[in-house]
Amino acid sequence: MDFTIYKVYPHNPPHLLLNGAKYWVTGSAFKHNPYFKEKEIKYKMMDVLCTTAEKLHWQIDDWVILDNHYHLMLESPDTKLNDHNPKTIANFMNNFHRFSALWMRKNCGSLKNVKNIFFNYWDTCITYERSYFARLNYLYFNPVKHGYVQHPSEYPYGSYFYRLKQEKLYLDGLVKKHPFNQLDLE
Repeated sequence: MDFTIYKVYPHNPPHLLLNGAKYWVTGSAFKHNPYFKEKEIKYKMMDVLCTTAEKLHWQIDDWVILDNHYHLMLESPDTKLNDHNPKTIANFMNNFHRFSALWMRKNCGSLKNVKNIFFNYWDTCITYERSYFARLNYLYFNPVKHGYVQHPSEYPYGSYFYRLKQEKLYLDGLVKKHPFNQLDLE
């Protein structure tokens, strides 16, 4: 049986929580400061992301981490109705932000005394296939949009870089079918 929650948080829009659903997540550094600029930070964020997903039984479909923000495509766990402790997106994001920030403060001198490293995150439960692929393509080409590289295959802090090695034909077809420049999500 499916598990559905419509959760309301103070000072935030309500969140639709479905088991086995796809979620588009965008998060940023506090005041869009380039706190994630160093490659070690990006790699650690990727590591914390994977650890968090494994611990809370979420699946990471795709990701990209830039200098001051990130985009994720996630799939929620298959939580059953008798589970009294659902692994919500809020749990996932709180863990990801908390453990990433702890590592940054401990290992990056310039961030040692920074009170707020992350600002917030925004999530959308994806309910249409077209919306999923448009956002996925947007995620892939975000480093190009922001001028980091000419093509996402050159950017090692996103899933496109890794997927290209095993799924080149699939990715080429995706880019043609769902052009990234036809949807502006920011």
